[in-house]
Amino acid sequence: MDRLLPVDRWRRTFFKAWASIGVLLLLGAAGWLLQRISSALVPFGIGLLVVLLLRRPVEWLGTRMSRSLAVVACYLVAVIVVAVALTFILPPVYAQISAFAQALPGYVQEAYKLWDKVVVHPQGVGIPTWLQTAVVSLKDQLVAGAGTWSSAIASTAISAGGSIAGGVIGFVLALIIGFFTLVDLPKLTVEIYALAGPKWRGDIEHASTTLTRVIGGWLRGTLIQSAVVATLISIGLWIVGVPYALAIGVIGGLFNVVPYLGPTITALLAAAAGLFVSVPAALWAIVIVVSVQQIDSLYMAPRVMGEQVDLHPLLVVFALLVGASLFGVPGMVLSVPVAAIIKAMFVFWYEKRTERQITTEDGVLFPTPKDEPACEAPER
Repeated sequence: MDRLLPVDRWRRTFFKAWASIGVLLLLGAAGWLLQRISSALVPFGIGLLVVLLLRRPVEWLGTRMSRSLAVVACYLVAVIVVAVALTFILPPVYAQISAFAQALPGYVQEAYKLWDKVVVHPQGVGIPTWLQTAVVSLKDQLVAGAGTWSSAIASTAISAGGSIAGGVIGFVLALIIGFFTLVDLPKLTVEIYALAGPKWRGDIEHASTTLTRVIGGWLRGTLIQSAVVATLISIGLWIVGVPYALAIGVIGGLFNVVPYLGPTITALLAAAAGLFVSVPAALWAIVIVVSVQQIDSLYMAPRVMGEQVDLHPLLVVFALLVGASLFGVPGMVLSVPVAAIIKAMFVFWYEKRTERQITTEDGVLFPTPKDEPACEAPER
């Protein structure tokens, strides 16, 4: 038997190598297949977002009525909200954004005239030549870019009619997919967990619950933050008399998903619009945008995201900084959900390996998730 051990060892190594190659080939084939059918999967992706956003309201209503009626009620509320937005909110927002994009080249020219009048021409300021050249180059690029944005917005409005039918069909399919998924979600989860078998059922169930909770919470937190930031910026700019306040506020809310870079772009746009009113209006516009973003970054973002994805505010800030350092803008956008998933998986692994529970009702770094009961240490 001892002489056969090296042979068995090489045989196991050979099978492992071919198994690894087979897994890589299967992953490559799966990637190729997903690429080929990606357009058909778009309605399923949108339907998944619908499920993640409405899962909690449906479960809450499901305790008071049948699950089918709960889904219908949530859909009716969502349809009413979307109808109100399409009728009363989106048209003026789009009109302001389009008008602002067309006026932006003139705003940039006006800002450069102010720079040339206040900074360059007065004697004794001592602005270096290289800085003046850089400002002129930046001005030319902004004017050219603004013209491109204006043309793009106009062409988008013209071509939107041609693709609206396909978009409506895809959206309706997504709503149908989301509806039936929400209705049968408890039964679907039971059947999927049954496929995993008793050995892996606990791990698969925990991973699925964690991903659903974290991604859904992140989506809800992002929507809350963007809506609050857009509202505060719009109201603040309107009070000081900055034109296109609604458009700039909406842009600020959309760009808010990109920390640091988004607020900077919003502040520059608000200042450019404020210059057409007065220099104090431009300064007030910058103060308003910076103040709102500071409130969001220092208070609202850590607390809202922390409550939605069960991350302490310190961990939220740490995740943002690490994500920005490693992967730039995409890292900042995805750092919070990734950090929440890693933390939840670590807690599960730690409690399973050590048979000790570290999550508590009043925990700081390791609180018990709000939609899950406190779990006991897993049994071996």
